[in-house]
Amino acid sequence: MARETHRRRGRALAVALFAIALAGMLAIGFLGSQRLFTGPAPPTEKLSIALPTVPHAALLYVAVAKGYLAEEGLDLAITPVGYGRAALELLTQGKVDLAAATEVPFATSVLTGERLGIVAAVASVSSETAVVARRDRTIAAPHDLLGKRIGVTFGTSGEFSFWSLLIRNRLAPGSVTLVDLQPGTMVQELAKGTIDAISTWEPFKSNAHSALGDNAVSFTDADAFTVDFLVIGRSELLKARSGALEKLVRALLKAERFNQSEPQQALRLVAEQLKLDIKALEPSWKDFEFKVDLSQSLLVTLEDEARWAMARGYADKGPLPNFLPHLHLDTLLAVQPARMTVVR
Repeated sequence: MARETHRRRGRALAVALFAIALAGMLAIGFLGSQRLFTGPAPPTEKLSIALPTVPHAALLYVAVAKGYLAEEGLDLAITPVGYGRAALELLTQGKVDLAAATEVPFATSVLTGERLGIVAAVASVSSETAVVARRDRTIAAPHDLLGKRIGVTFGTSGEFSFWSLLIRNRLAPGSVTLVDLQPGTMVQELAKGTIDAISTWEPFKSNAHSALGDNAVSFTDADAFTVDFLVIGRSELLKARSGALEKLVRALLKAERFNQSEPQQALRLVAEQLKLDIKALEPSWKDFEFKVDLSQSLLVTLEDEARWAMARGYADKGPLPNFLPHLHLDTLLAVQPARMTVVR
């Protein structure tokens, strides 16, 4: 009896060992067939981008920090710049493949003959650009700006936003003196008192409040102007590098989902990469809508800005260009068509 039990146990053990070996062989065969079926990983593609060190570019910074670009097989070389107009200048000089900027300098560039296209918008915000003024110059509201010296960066969303604020408050643009300043020098000039106010965006807006302390007063008009932050490239490159652009957009969509699910972590990552105090960045963070898309409203905005650019002398006066061919629709249509709402 004992010998019979021993034989049964032996047979059971042999069957179990055979099953394990067979499962291993099948697994190896399956994995091998998978590798054979999928083939080697596609080669990493390279792109370069001029990227402003502003929170508007948050999705790009999150995509870098979380490794989403690498996951998609894209090596993105970043050239940091202070603001969007400087990024576009590098693009039009052929020094980078892409640039991130608002639509104001983009519209002006198209008016002056640059062959550029928009891949996608990655952020929009309507109340983040603001006027920061000195209280000791008797400024408390928009009408107090009459006769004052206002620091702006010519040809940017900061200038266009200020112009929009004047118009909505029925103030003649000629009733103020505009002083062209680089964003990085605005706060210093405001603190010294060489100008009475500035019209700017983050992080310079927060820096101005910190520099002036209780002497700062700030106001904006959320209905005056919505800023769209865009990924822009030369038209010929956008047509030639569709695969790389699709990888970029997929990485940005991952970054968007991460920001939606973990907004505080996304804020922390962006603050770290921009070397900003998270407490200074947090108040304006909630004003941003970080979303990858291309919408019909962008065309209307571009036309308004083109009229303004011609009136300001940034481009020759003439008929408005057709901005539709300057929206590169193919990438979003290939990756996520629902994000492209342009009527064509």
